[in-house]
Amino acid sequence: RGHGWPGGGLRLCIAVPWCKSCLPHSVATCAAGADMDGRDIFAGAAAGAVGQTVGHPLDTVKVRMQTQARKSSSWRCVLHVASEGGARAFLRGLSVPLVSKSFEQSIAFGVRGMAERGLAAVGLHGGQLRSGLSGAAAGAATAVVLTPVYLVKVQLQVTTREGLTGPFAAACQTIASRGLFGLYAGATPILVGTTIGYTFRFASYDHAVATVRQWGAGDATAVVLGGGVAGMATWASHYPLDLLSARMQVAAAVAPSNTATEPQGLLGHFREVLQHH
Repeated sequence: RGHGWPGGGLRLCIAVPWCKSCLPHSVATCAAGADMDGRDIFAGAAAGAVGQTVGHPLDTVKVRMQTQARKSSSWRCVLHVASEGGARAFLRGLSVPLVSKSFEQSIAFGVRGMAERGLAAVGLHGGQLRSGLSGAAAGAATAVVLTPVYLVKVQLQVTTREGLTGPFAAACQTIASRGLFGLYAGATPILVGTTIGYTFRFASYDHAVATVRQWGAGDATAVVLGGGVAGMATWASHYPLDLLSARMQVAAAVAPSNTATEPQGLLGHFREVLQHH
């Protein structure tokens, strides 16, 4: 499918001089059927690591703006974060998502490839429908990995409390306060959001690349424009759910362990957003 994939795959092809179609076939673990392709997994893992490193500082600003009580511009938020620790403050909470993002993307691309081959086996050989369905399967599969990682990441990004020396301390504090299932606060909007987001991600990418190629553009131009369109479509499609999941995870993470009340649920946070914003 050319020399790249949407989102993470695009970053892979820019950052390193190889991609799935360039990898030796010996890396593949299977050649046919509905098994996962090792090249999908390997390329997705590398793409996830590169993309997470590049995007984490902006993600920190996004999470702060989503979860703070008062309204603030992005530049004010940037200055506030910088005042807490300089450039290092923007990288707070990076270690866990950096490792897990590679795992997440390897799952996403592996499941996507497996789903596409499965759909082809039942007669759905191409088009946006197949891309969207395979993307939905990939998004749902990653939600199990994403939820605890996002909670730890968000907790480290929004707090400067002493005692949170790293992701392990943040996870232990949440477990001590809310139990093991506390790590899955915000699971519902993340599951729905990743399913919707990955659906738009892959379907829009394939359509955009095909359209740009019809205009006579080369593969590199098609991949760059297709990846950009896919990224915007992904975030536009599930950003409200991302907002709600961040607020739910902050509420669960920062609540004191001796509180008698549980953090409010999805509808409670939805009403709160409508009332204050």
